[in-house]
Amino acid sequence: MLSTGLQKAFIRLYTIIKLSLFFWLFSFCGLLILGIGPSLLMISDLYHYNGWHYQLDSFKAAWQLFKQYFKVGNAYFYGWVGLLVLLSFNLWYSVRLRGLIFLILDFVIIFAIILVICVFNGLIVLAGAYSTSTINLLKLAFIQFFSNFFNVLKTVLGYVIILGFTYKFPGLILFGTVPAILIWTAFIGRPWYQTLKGQLA
Repeated sequence: MLSTGLQKAFIRLYTIIKLSLFFWLFSFCGLLILGIGPSLLMISDLYHYNGWHYQLDSFKAAWQLFKQYFKVGNAYFYGWVGLLVLLSFNLWYSVRLRGLIFLILDFVIIFAIILVICVFNGLIVLAGAYSTSTINLLKLAFIQFFSNFFNVLKTVLGYVIILGFTYKFPGLILFGTVPAILIWTAFIGRPWYQTLKGQLA
């Protein structure tokens, strides 16, 4: 029992490390500026189809996916970055102003930032699982966000814990943070994905 548990833990850890190294390798292939978006979709796709079978996560498959997702991945990533920058600037400006209405506005903007982060991660996971238009993927990502409030709380809590560990152990940025966030997103959304799969079948 103990050896089986240790083996599973090792396999999961190794898979996360391998996906993370793929992510950074291909991100640098795109000089980061053009590599992060497609690399996110690439590791999401690999995890969706191969799961913890790290043997199937080959360099050749990763390269094909990186090229396949190059345009759409950059569009997703920079659309997300643009929204985050806009919301962050508005939050920075709003917290400098006093009054009840601005306090309420602060919370609205914070909620919008959480929404954008969760929907983006959901979009990346869904894009690796379903071949459909960006509009449909966005609709599904929004539906997923609003379908279960407790799942949102668990998702955000997971992100905070992962980022907390990353802050304490910066080496995780290279060896695990990015795929851990996507895998956590997929794990929390698994019941919803299964329901969606049943409806589409």
